[in-house]
Amino acid sequence: MSPAASTRALALVCASLLALDPAGLRSASAEPLPADRAGLDAYIRDYLMNNPEVVRDALLKLEQDEQIANTKRALIEHKDALYASGSPEIGNPDAKVTIVEFSDYNCPYCRATYPDLKSFLKDNPDTKVVLKNVASFGKDSEAVAHIVIAAAKQGNFEALHDALMTQKGQVTEERALDVAKGLGFDIDRIKKDAAATETAETLAATQNLANQLSVNVTPLYIVGHQGVAGAPDDLLAQLSAHAESVRKNGCEVC
Repeated sequence: MSPAASTRALALVCASLLALDPAGLRSASAEPLPADRAGLDAYIRDYLMNNPEVVRDALLKLEQDEQIANTKRALIEHKDALYASGSPEIGNPDAKVTIVEFSDYNCPYCRATYPDLKSFLKDNPDTKVVLKNVASFGKDSEAVAHIVIAAAKQGNFEALHDALMTQKGQVTEERALDVAKGLGFDIDRIKKDAAATETAETLAATQNLANQLSVNVTPLYIVGHQGVAGAPDDLLAQLSAHAESVRKNGCEVC
């Protein structure tokens, strides 16, 4: 925490103590409160010296509040890019709760959490996931991202996404095309659209968004102003808690 933030936190503690009902302060001590300002200042100093955890807790609370405020500002600034940029989705199109997932088809943790995500969507039919493929695992992932962006224009995206997320081993351009062919996609059209400048720009925009939001791990799930990174054992519990918060309180950043 910066010195300025520490000063604000200390001022907050002092202001809070000064704002307390004198009877509340007296309850912590048998001594009467000083009537003059100098005496009261000394009293507060002694209180803080004898109860340093009050300062610690205030500093931690201020830091947490500032982190949440900074996160909300960043998400609001990039709201359209997150939720209204035409990225492919899975789940209920008219969902009350939207999760944004930054992922990669060659990310082992993305694949490991995918069954849990499917289960969550099944158990929460008022939810959808907006998929942001950052293609961070090298050239194969970039090529697959181009294929997926192109294929999404033909519909039936959820089937393609499911098939790619359940692949074993490295997903390459050739494997992605084989999967798409098996699902009935127009492969010639996919190849043409995948090579288009627009497709490259779409992927670049997603990668730029990830950089601006400091997304340095996949998968990363954003639910409201909360984030869940990686593949924690309690992923379902965290997603459920954050989704319930959005249901109850709305989403000021969505």
